[in-house]
Amino acid sequence: MENVPINSIYGESVQFATGKNGHPGTEKKIVYKYVPQAFLKAYVAAWSNLDTPYFLIIEEINRGNCAQIFGDLFQLLDRNNAGSSSYAIHADEDISQFLSSDNKGFAALSDEQKDAIRAFELHKDNGKTQAVGQNILDGKLLLLPPNLYIWATMNTSDQSLFPIDSAFKRRWNWKYMPIEYNPLDKKTQQPIDWKFQIGDNLYSWGQFLGKINPEIYTLTESSDKQMGYFFAKADNATGIISEDVFLNKVLFYLWTDVFKDFDVSSELFKNKKANRSFRFTDFFEDSEALGNFIANLNLDIVEIDINSIEDEEPLDGEASENSQSQRDLSRYSINGEGKNNKRQTVLRSLRKYVEANPSLTATQVIEKWNAVNPQLPYFILSTSEYEARIADLPNQRDRYWSVTTGDGEKVYITNQWNANRIREFMNLVNSSDLGIHIEKVSE
Repeated sequence: MENVPINSIYGESVQFATGKNGHPGTEKKIVYKYVPQAFLKAYVAAWSNLDTPYFLIIEEINRGNCAQIFGDLFQLLDRNNAGSSSYAIHADEDISQFLSSDNKGFAALSDEQKDAIRAFELHKDNGKTQAVGQNILDGKLLLLPPNLYIWATMNTSDQSLFPIDSAFKRRWNWKYMPIEYNPLDKKTQQPIDWKFQIGDNLYSWGQFLGKINPEIYTLTESSDKQMGYFFAKADNATGIISEDVFLNKVLFYLWTDVFKDFDVSSELFKNKKANRSFRFTDFFEDSEALGNFIANLNLDIVEIDINSIEDEEPLDGEASENSQSQRDLSRYSINGEGKNNKRQTVLRSLRKYVEANPSLTATQVIEKWNAVNPQLPYFILSTSEYEARIADLPNQRDRYWSVTTGDGEKVYITNQWNANRIREFMNLVNSSDLGIHIEKVSE
């Protein structure tokens, strides 16, 4: 809405109304103006500062019909050796008027900026030169300057979007961007290293993609359905993709969009408990199904969400005489700090020891901790011992937690603890030289 003069037409003359103060009278009316969008804004900015590069970024360019969207501008995409359009095109009336008369166009430029545009000459690849600067400034001709770059992204395999004809494609320089399984943060240049959570365990998101994408390609014989690193979004604060997001976005996509038309017979997708391939509903009907699927992938547990760890159900020797299972809810401090359950106590104690002794290798840590073993078989294992054990007994995978030692290797400690075991472990640790003191602080 704008204030416009009130006028009346009498015969061949126009009379403008005046207000009480003698000024021309006005009224509110809808006024239609040409509103520049992303292309013209970038176009004007680039011509206004020819020494500065400008970039117009088009995300997923094939989500629209490129021929209709670009229209006559399609012809400007041919560039000469100097970087400008190979030839100019005539602007339509609206664009021409905007560029020449509007302050958001060229009208408000300084004399120096206008002179720079007037001086522009189009050097054709055949060696000829054409003075086009004044026509560009007047909005009569359109021509992409050499400092205006148009970059676009697209998924060439996505068959659900608009196809792009070869004439349009050949006017672009193409660069294939493979899926990055270990991308770097663009600002810090540090690994992004997202993780996803299943139960108490955290797994590498990049390692999961590295396992699942080849299976997708083998199954579909296409890159179309493969997932990129940012397919699922991790929490900004923690860098963790929650179990809920993993299940209801990642696995939902796999089973409803990728696998729906194929016979999924790979061992990775076999529900060994039901002796058939996994169905998406299995993950809701069976509480162990999600963990079993992850176990099939043979992913490394990269970290434990220690604050979410709960004590397991009573082990042997922890049930009452009347067969009613009683859970031991005792809490323990470590070096005078915290209130940890049994499982948290063991894992945090090992972490504290490793952090306090960064020069020790995995072998040395295992040797020291075997001295506080409360007579448990397979109490603490090296990577090779752990892998050999789960190869024979796959169900043992979730019964160990890993801690990375100072030499970059991992040690695996059991998470199977009851009241008797933790009591003996506490006594052994407190009488050792590990520098760890455990004390029961509540029942």
